[in-house]
Amino acid sequence: MAAATERRPSGGWRGGARPCRSVLAARTGWRMLAGVRVALAAVLAGGVAAAGPARAAPPAAGKAAPPPLWIGVFDPKVPSHPPWDNPKLTPVAHGGAVRVLTPDHGPAASGDVVVVHVLLGKTAPGKVDRGAVVLSEFAFDQRDGDDGVIVMPAGTPVAFVAASKADVAAVRATLIHTEALTGVRRALDGLELGAIDVDADGKADLIATYGCTTWFNGACQSRGQFVLVRRGGRWTIVE
Repeated sequence: MAAATERRPSGGWRGGARPCRSVLAARTGWRMLAGVRVALAAVLAGGVAAAGPARAAPPAAGKAAPPPLWIGVFDPKVPSHPPWDNPKLTPVAHGGAVRVLTPDHGPAASGDVVVVHVLLGKTAPGKVDRGAVVLSEFAFDQRDGDDGVIVMPAGTPVAFVAASKADVAAVRATLIHTEALTGVRRALDGLELGAIDVDADGKADLIATYGCTTWFNGACQSRGQFVLVRRGGRWTIVE
């Protein structure tokens, strides 16, 4: 897996440049790193949320406000190695460090947190220290572009759930209209999805995908993640 140096688009996430395993990308207001593309989406009343921590519409009556969240990149600190080309999910138990990306707007992650790799179904408690969370035990996927993680405040009731057929269809419909996939339906072939519930209602509140993130010249050019958050019953990507 080729290392790359971060670069920050306008309105993106801040952080010192250093080699990393993947590109963490999003539309407006998200960081770019080489190999994984993550777009946090949240619908506001009358508009779409900017990059986070996620800003949400006021909760419905009787429903708690969603917890804040941040995007992180997990580095297992493994020795230099040839690029991985595993075609299937290949989880490996390994400690390492999560670098939590700092938003241009809103508070940075701090204090006790829980780190979640949605597709691996893995969580771990930790503490943010100088923008990073050191984990003695965690896991990573030996596929290019699958090292993005979600970081939430400690105590967030994270539960892994199955996304409904309606949610899967809505997410696929959202992704197919991104500029990166240019409306090509076959770009979603083999798309993998994982979902978590964070408000104890048994329904997916956040979905992470793994699959093609850039389609060009008749073929997939890169693979990685998209992360979407549901607000108001819709799944959208920040543009």
